Amino acid sequence: MQRLCFVRAAFEAGISLDALTRLYRALDAADANEAATQLAVLRQFVERRREALADLEVQLATLPTEPAQHAESLP
Repeated sequence: MQRLCFVRAAFEAGISLDALTRLYRALDAADANEAATQLAVLRQFVERRREALADLEVQLATLPTEPAQHAESLP
């Protein structure tokens, strides 16, 4: 059940099924080196996603909350 919950959370975070498959194949084969490599890849993905979300949050904070004032019709 723990694995299923992790897969769901990872998929919702945008991690591909292929990346999850590589991780779990390494874990199931008890290949510690490959599992560590795949975990590092996923951690990098999560960090990039966090940075992108932080940038988006900054942009959202700068959006005006009032309706835009439209200029009068130009001649």
